[in-house]
Amino acid sequence: MRNVIFYIFLLFLTGCLIHKKEKTFLDTSYREEFIKNNPDIKAELKESIIKGEIPLGIEKNEVEKILGKNYKIYYSKTGMMEVWIYEEYYVGFDKNGKVIKFGILKEKKEGGK
Repeated sequence: MRNVIFYIFLLFLTGCLIHKKEKTFLDTSYREEFIKNNPDIKAELKESIIKGEIPLGIEKNEVEKILGKNYKIYYSKTGMMEVWIYEEYYVGFDKNGKVIKFGILKEKKEGGK
């Protein structure tokens, strides 16, 4: 019986380790690592990223480089706007593919908890 309980506990512990939540743009460490791995980006963009902001006017490819490709797309009926919806935030683009809005859908406590 002890062995069964031990193996169940071990299995539970292993599962907890495997399902670690990925860090996102809302995590300071994610942003710091992005800056470290992309030293050639403009100073203004670096400053915004460090603050946890996506600046207005940057293009889709830059946003995807910063936030990743894990998003769903919503298109306005008029075709004037496109919104990328991530799990915790969203980015709105104008018809020319430039950022016009960045917002947080749900707050995340520092450290990813």
